[in-house]
Amino acid sequence: MPPRVLPTPWNLYNLQASPFFQESLESGDKSARPLNLFVGRRTELKRLLDGIHGAGENSSRQAVAGAPGVGKTTLVKELKALALENGYLATDELVPILGDDTPERLFGRVLSVLYDTILANRPNSGDNPAMQAAQVLVRVARLGTGGASISAFGIGAGVTKGVSISAPKELLLDGPRVMRDLMTMVRASDAQGVLLHLNNLENLSESDAVRAGSILRDLRDLMLLHGGLHYVFVGTTDAVSITVGSQPQMRSIVSTLVLEPLAVSDVHLMLAARYRHLRVEDHAPVRSPIDDEAVSTLYEFFRGDLRGLLKALEDGVTPLLGLEEGLDRALTIADLRPVLQSRYAAELDALPEQGRVEQLAKWGAQAPGTVQTQKSLAALWKISQPAVSQALGYLIRQGYVNALPRGSARQVQYELSGASRLIFG
Repeated sequence: MPPRVLPTPWNLYNLQASPFFQESLESGDKSARPLNLFVGRRTELKRLLDGIHGAGENSSRQAVAGAPGVGKTTLVKELKALALENGYLATDELVPILGDDTPERLFGRVLSVLYDTILANRPNSGDNPAMQAAQVLVRVARLGTGGASISAFGIGAGVTKGVSISAPKELLLDGPRVMRDLMTMVRASDAQGVLLHLNNLENLSESDAVRAGSILRDLRDLMLLHGGLHYVFVGTTDAVSITVGSQPQMRSIVSTLVLEPLAVSDVHLMLAARYRHLRVEDHAPVRSPIDDEAVSTLYEFFRGDLRGLLKALEDGVTPLLGLEEGLDRALTIADLRPVLQSRYAAELDALPEQGRVEQLAKWGAQAPGTVQTQKSLAALWKISQPAVSQALGYLIRQGYVNALPRGSARQVQYELSGASRLIFG
């Protein structure tokens, strides 16, 4: 019996559901958001793949940096899919870097994902002595208890003589040797190597990013340089700069790719691919709920924030479904902008700290398109710079202000987010 599917308002456009989802794409053709919807970024993908292939039997370490919502995570998922096609082991799993990490905790999570990646791609490898030795450490990393001891032999030049561990703090005693033996096993097989994805840098505070950089520096020789093991770090430009760039020992071994906003032409191609994928009736034409000019106009408001753009498209189109005469007419920016302005202004008015809202409104009323610093905002708002810092922290967390990458600027610069620019024009 075929699955029963309830109708949705999106069926009016011959779509199964909203094409403006903001979540990352997923592996698997049967997914609601399959990776085959990935569009563009061919130059960036080639550079990342070349970095992996060019390492040969050695290791590689690359970082993907960029603004929030620019598409970093989806790019790395596509990279892993391509690497898998090229003989490298990879999975959809990622390793988060956390604010309260220690070297032992981070090493334990990386070793766990390395073990999972090998086992997922080569299920019959579980009996290999290197995998059995790793299993002991992975159990400790995940459960915090150990006490087991095994002996593993016959792994070529690198032989795990035995593992005995009782607490996570001891992971670094045997862990590097076990990781080396895992990679010796992989390289002796039909695989080219393993690709791991370390994420979450953009969610770290500046002090946490500094700590993460110190931890990665301390783990450099123990974890990051094993032959055949390839790492991709992902985070905002500032987070990557602090975590990787501020540590000479890390900066010398990590190459960074700064991801620019997706070209507007690729945004149109991305939406067209989503429309085709979500088509209800294959024989019926693909119809766009919104015209190309409206997409291009909103793209300018969000300046590369793809996640924010997609949310605005969904927020603007959803309330108008079925309300406009002539369902064959794509919605225009004239249709969407009043809806978005009303919605985002109402959300702004509902914030509990209305003093911050008044400060934002003063910025938006006087110079919505300008880039500001804490010094210029102190003059605009007539408050001290510490008070400006507190106000900006709140408005950034609420999504109304963006902090720009530092680059060579002495002071951090700020701009209104796409939602704020829609409110204030």
